[in-house]
Amino acid sequence: MDHDQDRSRDPGWWARVALDGWQRRPGPRYRRLSAALAEAMERRLVGTGDRLPAERLLAQALGVSRGTAVRGYDELAEAGLVERRQGAGTYVRPRPAWTHTPRETPASTLLHRRLARSGDDDVIDLSLSVPGGTDHLPPLTAPLPTFGEAGLTGHGLDPAGLPVLRAALADHLTHRLALPTTPDQLIVTSGAQQALSLVMAALVSPGRTVITGCPTYPGLAGALPGHLGRLLGVPVDAHGLDVGAVDRAAAHTHAPVLYVDPAAHNPTGAVLGALRRQSLLALARRRDAVLVEDLAQAGLALDPEDPPVRPLAADDDTVIALGSLSKVLWAGLRIGWLRAPGPLHGYLLRLRSSQDLAPSVPSQLLAARLLAAADPPWQDGLRQALRERRDLLLTLLHRHLPAWQPQCPQAGLSVWAALPVADSDSFAHLAARYGVLVTPGATACVDGRHRNGVRLSIAESPHTLETAVDRLTVAWEEHTRQLAASIG
Repeated sequence: MDHDQDRSRDPGWWARVALDGWQRRPGPRYRRLSAALAEAMERRLVGTGDRLPAERLLAQALGVSRGTAVRGYDELAEAGLVERRQGAGTYVRPRPAWTHTPRETPASTLLHRRLARSGDDDVIDLSLSVPGGTDHLPPLTAPLPTFGEAGLTGHGLDPAGLPVLRAALADHLTHRLALPTTPDQLIVTSGAQQALSLVMAALVSPGRTVITGCPTYPGLAGALPGHLGRLLGVPVDAHGLDVGAVDRAAAHTHAPVLYVDPAAHNPTGAVLGALRRQSLLALARRRDAVLVEDLAQAGLALDPEDPPVRPLAADDDTVIALGSLSKVLWAGLRIGWLRAPGPLHGYLLRLRSSQDLAPSVPSQLLAARLLAAADPPWQDGLRQALRERRDLLLTLLHRHLPAWQPQCPQAGLSVWAALPVADSDSFAHLAARYGVLVTPGATACVDGRHRNGVRLSIAESPHTLETAVDRLTVAWEEHTRQLAASIG
């Protein structure tokens, strides 16, 4: 064992160097400790095969209980970062090269959690705000056309999307979402995430600021190209994005990108009022900002008395609109869309074709047929079902988890709830052990003030929601016991 390895086992060295600042991290003490230890390994302060200090000695050096150190090491062992050898100590495990890239983010952590549970049929996934099955889809009265009947010839690679689908999407946007659209304005993408990634790749240059509400859509950070852009969060209230805060933020940046989902804010479900929409359009012109409007949840208003939300792009054709069919129809279709002004349309089309040439033809044909079948009575029935599930979930949360503070969404597929903790990630990890996946606040937080939240899908069946809340209640009881023990 060389000098550096001897030093790495010295509890005083860990307290002074490797774990400096560990107490300022969010969450219970053992989670702060395990996170700091993992970061020290990532920074190569210790290497594969090195033995960590004994729990008792590390606890003394840090001024915590031995139980805190033990639980911190247990977290690392469960994550596969260390090996506990009976009677010999705790050692850093070797890690394959691929585990060092890319940098872990809250969103990727959530994805790993989903993948780890994907083979368990008993797991309830409330982390994905999309329909949980296909039973809700409108019935198809006729079989899908053959390729010949659909007029398809040649290689089938149309970067903009099949004309039949773009026509169906244009009709849907024009007549059901009040956004006049022609087929040649649209680009079909592999879901809204690809559409957003294309837009950000086209717009965000080094140093350019993207202003968004906080909390925000969890996939936004992942859509930014590398680390070129800077995300800046502004408050969101019951009436949607705080436009005054957007104006103040835009005043200190040059030509920012404004990302907004006015029809149904993700994750809170707030709807941007008409006056705020007009103010947002005015400030975008005044601040030379580019507006990117996410309409993925448009058409999912949950309260029947609320008037339809007019898209921003309907009043200003320079607004870039995007969306998908994942929220209304089925995420498995992987069909998204972009509506961009003329000068940008061609550039986005080239970007799109450089990634995967063209979207899947069978998915496009099925999507076009489903859009045609999704008539107003079917849409009304879908919204009613979601409204009932929203009300059920809120009732269950108030009854069984009174310490939580859920917001009542006006639209969309999720409930956002604030938990009485500094960071909800440790609870989300524990809830997964009890068979419920939730989206922790860190995945949606830009300004650091909403890491205590969780996003819960309302798209599952009533029975599934009841079972999920039962499990969350038990998980929360254990979590509070663990918090009390770590403080003590």
